[in-house]
Amino acid sequence: MRIKWRQCLALVLALLLVLLGLNILYRNRHTKVLSVLMYHHFDAESTADTVVTPEVFREQMEALRAADFTAVTLAQICAYVEEGRPLPQKPVLITMDDGYTSNLTLAAPILEDLGMCATVFVIGINEGEDIYVHSGEPLTPSRFSYEEAAPWVEKGVLDLQSHSYDLHQLASYGYSGRDGMTPLAGETPTDYQAMLDEDMARFRQRREGRVATDLVALAYPFGYYTEETDQILREEGIAVTFTIEPHSNVLVRGDTASLRLLGRYNVTDQWSGQALVRLLEGAR
Repeated sequence: MRIKWRQCLALVLALLLVLLGLNILYRNRHTKVLSVLMYHHFDAESTADTVVTPEVFREQMEALRAADFTAVTLAQICAYVEEGRPLPQKPVLITMDDGYTSNLTLAAPILEDLGMCATVFVIGINEGEDIYVHSGEPLTPSRFSYEEAAPWVEKGVLDLQSHSYDLHQLASYGYSGRDGMTPLAGETPTDYQAMLDEDMARFRQRREGRVATDLVALAYPFGYYTEETDQILREEGIAVTFTIEPHSNVLVRGDTASLRLLGRYNVTDQWSGQALVRLLEGAR
């Protein structure tokens, strides 16, 4: 009797090991961990957590490359999920928010030198402007135009996506009354959808014919969103959405939901290249 009990236990353990092995095999073949980095402005001196110096940025990028991380594009991650096309073993998506001129003058040359690429989320209403339309005040730091960015897009160094047309605001600004892309108190679902549809239409209209890549992604201003927001954007043809929640992401072949609400790590000037590598290695 005791022998049969031990045989049954051994059989159960063997079955569990087989299932574990199959699960690992499935994950390795059908999923990929993707870390997304978030930058903003670049300057010779760092004065905030959203400003990184070119020297630190280069050191961070060199550390990633030395650790065998490969910068990937939105097209690559979409092709992996939607078509099953392979991704590099250790993919990383580098993103920059707002559309600062420093993305072109300081960051892009470093990326090109290292054979890397990044995605910039542009605030549509500020693109190529010197003055913020709502306040009449100068836009500081300066913002690039699509034409200024075109050489970097054509080289494959940068891709330009959406940070909304004119919803990069907080209610406290006193312009839209809303925080980012979230609904107003008492706003009907119909009115809310119409507002988002109009903002997307204005973004597309301003971008049309001026950027060589397809518009497929949006980063939520200030990270504000609702499930309703994300569903409306899905219906608008936005395949990939990004938050500012600091975590890695698991892409799943055949599951387009794994392209939505992707987390991003806000990278500061205080992070050494090795610290960044340790973070991404730990997230795998």
